[in-house]
Amino acid sequence: MTTSTMIEVTIEGRPFALEDREYTGAELRLLAGLPEKVKLVREEADGSETAVLPGRHIQPKPGDSFFVAVRFRRG
Repeated sequence: MTTSTMIEVTIEGRPFALEDREYTGAELRLLAGLPEKVKLVREEADGSETAVLPGRHIQPKPGDSFFVAVRFRRG
């Protein structure tokens, strides 16, 4: 019998308990109920942002924060 280690992350301000494994950007969007077309980013420790593309594999870390990038339009 194997037990999965769970980690806590935040997606768009909502906490999620995830298995400690790799996820694709598409899986994270699906878990959070986000449309596939939105640009999901991970906030890094230094405050920078890293895009999480739908097909990209990432290993979330405990406390990671993901959010939808705001698109600015000229007008």
